[in-house]
Amino acid sequence: MFSQGYQPPSSVSPSPKPAGTPYTATHGKATGNRSSGGAPTGGGRRAPKRRSFGWQLFKLLIVLLALAAAGGGIYVLDTQSDVRPYTSVFVDNVYVDGLSLQGMTWEEGNQAVYQQISDKLTSWYVRLKSTAGEYKDITAQTLGISRDPTQALEAAWAVGHETSSTNRKTIFELKTEIDAARQTKHEFSSVEQSGDTSAIDSILNMLEKAAYVAPQSAALLSFNPDNTSQPFTFQSDVVGKKLNVDAIRAQILAMVETFTTGEVLVQADDVQPSVTLADLQKNYTLRFRTVTPIDSHSTDSRNENIRVAFSRINGKILGDGSKFSFNSVVGKRTLANGFYQAYEYNYGELVPGWGGGVCQASTTVYLAAVQAGMKIVDHTSHSTPVSYTNMGMDATVSDTRGHEVDFAFRNNSGGDIYMLAHVITDPSNKNRLLCEVRIYGLDMGSTSYKLETETVENLAKPTEPEYVEDTDAKYVTYTDEQKTVIEASEGYVVDTYLCTYTDGAQTARVKIARSTYKNRAARIYVGVTPRFVY
Repeated sequence: MFSQGYQPPSSVSPSPKPAGTPYTATHGKATGNRSSGGAPTGGGRRAPKRRSFGWQLFKLLIVLLALAAAGGGIYVLDTQSDVRPYTSVFVDNVYVDGLSLQGMTWEEGNQAVYQQISDKLTSWYVRLKSTAGEYKDITAQTLGISRDPTQALEAAWAVGHETSSTNRKTIFELKTEIDAARQTKHEFSSVEQSGDTSAIDSILNMLEKAAYVAPQSAALLSFNPDNTSQPFTFQSDVVGKKLNVDAIRAQILAMVETFTTGEVLVQADDVQPSVTLADLQKNYTLRFRTVTPIDSHSTDSRNENIRVAFSRINGKILGDGSKFSFNSVVGKRTLANGFYQAYEYNYGELVPGWGGGVCQASTTVYLAAVQAGMKIVDHTSHSTPVSYTNMGMDATVSDTRGHEVDFAFRNNSGGDIYMLAHVITDPSNKNRLLCEVRIYGLDMGSTSYKLETETVENLAKPTEPEYVEDTDAKYVTYTDEQKTVIEASEGYVVDTYLCTYTDGAQTARVKIARSTYKNRAARIYVGVTPRFVY
């Protein structure tokens, strides 16, 4: 698995250049010529010959050269003593794969580095561990990894050594490198000789498939308008799971590169669905709920007419921008259409009529729609006050040919609205019935609406009664009989305002209707048949 590595060259023993030999002059005695008699020639004693200045300078130069040669020899000897200890060992401060080779011979360093690599390859692993404690180990054997430190060893040896005949260094260059190494750390790393990371990809692909959970958006499963507590059934959202394979792979490869043993937590990231249940439910919030009380004197037929009208409205889904017409949705008030005769107000007087009671249904829908933020497009108040709501808050309807009166609104909420309409038992009084209308749709956030009314004029009671001949003997028969069917009453002019609230504070107040409730003269029925006296 491993190569033999670099074999160091023969030890380089720097040989200092020999010092020069100092130059030395030999001086002889000069002798004079004597005559045969032994007396000096020339007839007397000769004076000593004087040395020139040039000769003295030459002697000084010779001395200086000798001294310089001696000093250079000492410097070379000192350099040799600094370099010689590292001739056959690694210099200070050199590392291969983090292992200090300082003071080791080539063979020792080579063996130490290869042994360290072998130990690391044998003991190295990366443990892929799940949050549940399950794990899978990746080893050097798994990947077929080997490493070659040859270049690193050669580079480490090259510091302070000659490595080939072509890489000649003077003894002074070697000393400079050795001195510099003491100050600077030299680090070299082995290189990966081989390895197949496809095994990592195979393992990660397997783990990715096992961990993957597809995200699932929330959805509306059904609309159940008769379930007044929870009319909507939802499919909950599912948070998906997905491994970040790229990040895990990068972490593993970094540990392979550095021979770092350890664990990698394999934990799938959450993948959020495109629609959460909380988001979806904002499309189905209760925008407004209205309740009006049914009078205890209301007949079963009247109550049944309200139920029939509500059955046509209950479960109605109105798209954004669509118009709701009460008469169109409820239909004709006929026996064939499921309605009954019941008393209803006609010009202030209770008279039997088909579908009596539907005006309470239309009023309850009106109160819910306007306060749910709908746009009212057709609305008419009764001619006289009603018992089930305040003046200015009622909505009459009629399907009498030639006298049709409709109530209508347009859905301007920005989404679908869902309508619920029921006759329910008053939770606080089981003997009393209530009309209930709920409108669901887009969440209104911090906005809410409320109706307010203001009486702007009182119309005085007429002083003169209205006499009506009772030709059908409905109330009285004889001319000396009479009956007051309607008491005189005041009239009112009432303005209705829609108030807008944001975070509980009123931000707008807009008049949306003016209702006139006529004053009524007393209506007295008198008989038309003379009474005979026998």
